Amino acid sequence: MSKPLLIQGMHQDLSCPICLELFCSPVTSECGHTFCQKCLDGLPKEEDGQTTACPTCHALTRAESLKINRQLQHLVESFQQVPRDHCEEHMDPLSVFCEQDKQVICGVCASLGKHKGHNIIKAAEAHQKMKKQLPQQQVLLQEARMRKEKTIALLDRQLNEVEDTVEKFKANVREQLNMMRAYLNVMESSLGQEAEKVQRAASSALLEERKTMSRYLEQLKQMEGVLNEVEGEAQTEFLRKYCLVANRLNKVLGESPPLGRLDIQLPIISDDFKFQVWRKMYRSLMPPLENLTLDPETAQQNLVVSEDGRSVECTDHKQSVSDEPCRFDKSNCLVTRESFDSGEHYWEVVVADKPRWSVGVISETANRKGRLHASPSNGFWLMGFKDGKVYEAYLEQKEPRQLRVEEKPEKIGIYLSFSDGVVAFYNADDEDNLRPLYTFHEKFSGKLYPFFDVCWHDKGKNSQPLKIFFPGSD
Repeated sequence: MSKPLLIQGMHQDLSCPICLELFCSPVTSECGHTFCQKCLDGLPKEEDGQTTACPTCHALTRAESLKINRQLQHLVESFQQVPRDHCEEHMDPLSVFCEQDKQVICGVCASLGKHKGHNIIKAAEAHQKMKKQLPQQQVLLQEARMRKEKTIALLDRQLNEVEDTVEKFKANVREQLNMMRAYLNVMESSLGQEAEKVQRAASSALLEERKTMSRYLEQLKQMEGVLNEVEGEAQTEFLRKYCLVANRLNKVLGESPPLGRLDIQLPIISDDFKFQVWRKMYRSLMPPLENLTLDPETAQQNLVVSEDGRSVECTDHKQSVSDEPCRFDKSNCLVTRESFDSGEHYWEVVVADKPRWSVGVISETANRKGRLHASPSNGFWLMGFKDGKVYEAYLEQKEPRQLRVEEKPEKIGIYLSFSDGVVAFYNADDEDNLRPLYTFHEKFSGKLYPFFDVCWHDKGKNSQPLKIFFPGSD
């Protein structure tokens, strides 16, 4: 290797990969890579606050524990004695600049070396030119740094969101499982008490029967003793005692019928039993019934709301009402006074034998004037019934989706969960067996109101009211 190439190679080997300058107080990490002590100390720490990732291979090292490589420092100091303003290959002054390779070179490199034919300018000219470009490069560097900082901030925020989401999920799992455990503990205690009650009744009956059998057994033993003694008696005495024992024996046999089987009525721990427990537990995990009241200020003028706010029906007579922005003016609809913007909620609506209706939730911003276009994109999540036979879910399609409902429900349960993004409808006739009818999946924002479309009374054919069900209310 020529001397200039050797010097060029040494300069590269003795330069810090971070600052690209000759080493200053060099330290060598456990992975074998060397840096300036100050450069390595300036790198960000890992999450443990103790270690730093090697910029070359990303291996972890403890910068504070590394000692300065004195031999390498002395070598750098010796190398610094070599003139730096001369070409390492030709030893001529570095007087010109190659614009193509962005490198300061000597005249020989420009005319005869590898830079021959390139666009060459004087080093002083390049110096002035690049000094003018320096502010622009600084701006570009700052913009790039700011973009990276924003990216890092976004990643940190996403990391926090992931951690927060996982913690909320784990808390929700704990809460739900604790509710299941609590319910199962209550059911275990209830079934245990029921079993003990059956046991007490059965044991009492069996003990009473045992007492009776014990008395009969004692009488039989006495008669057996008499018969053993009568064998040697005189004829008259023998006949008297024998007939007496025979009569008593027939009486005992007549009074003590054969012991019947005592059936103990306890639940059979079968798959059906487990399913019934699961159904009961499923309802117990639902939120408690909301105590809702209808808002007359939102009701279309043909609707009449009961005094307790639980029932609404459509009539021929138009009420004298003000045209508030919150009031439905064309459709026979209204909402409740209560609204929801977070959490889980459940309520039930009695539809009975009403042949046409719609229920569900609407957003606070949903249109209430003119003809309603019921779809999730317009802020309506509804299920309905028409013609006394067709159940529908109002989706984005032009026509509602028909639902397959096996049994006609008299009571509709509505479940709303903001965290899960769910509005679910159930046949709620059996509180221990909620049967799903349809479920919307949506990421909700803002307030939602329980919604009721009573529909036109149709000359009395659809005059039945819609009622909010709540225990204790009529």
